Amino acid sequence: MKILVLGVALGAMLLVLLVVTIYSAAKISSLGGEKVDLERKLIPAEQEVQSLKPQLEQPRSELNDLVQSHFPNLQPFEINTMLEINEGLIKQVVFTKIKRGKQDVYKYLVVADNAAVKKINLSFRVLLFDEFGVHVSNADVLDKRVLEAGESRDYTDEFELIFDTTPKHFHIEDLSGQYNTNSN
Repeated sequence: MKILVLGVALGAMLLVLLVVTIYSAAKISSLGGEKVDLERKLIPAEQEVQSLKPQLEQPRSELNDLVQSHFPNLQPFEINTMLEINEGLIKQVVFTKIKRGKQDVYKYLVVADNAAVKKINLSFRVLLFDEFGVHVSNADVLDKRVLEAGESRDYTDEFELIFDTTPKHFHIEDLSGQYNTNSN
């Protein structure tokens, strides 16, 4: 009797397995057909996107040219690239972007070098601008420590953005001559 019950149970499970297998095969087959339909629709959409890219690049290029013509001192803002500045005592800058939660935080590292023969108090300003040339942040540094002749120093800090935007341009001003009170 137990063998008969086990046989019936096994048969029922095999029947359920067969039904599930047939249903799954039918569903997979229909999904394959949907995939082919979606791929057919995707190809023209990708071609349209590719054809629109040049049209999008032209306004971007025109905007960049316009910003550069109105603000010739602005330089492109690049992340994780050592940029040569060579304005006064300011020699190089590196910008970095980090994530703090969901917020992007931008930082700078400025390298200054006093190749002069006199001591100086370093002072500079780093200004950030968006893609339209709108000022979005700045960092002012007035170092009270004397930068000796032949000495180099680096400065780093975070920017506090005025607007929730992405910086696209920057400008660094060496203000050391305005605040210098040291003499040899």
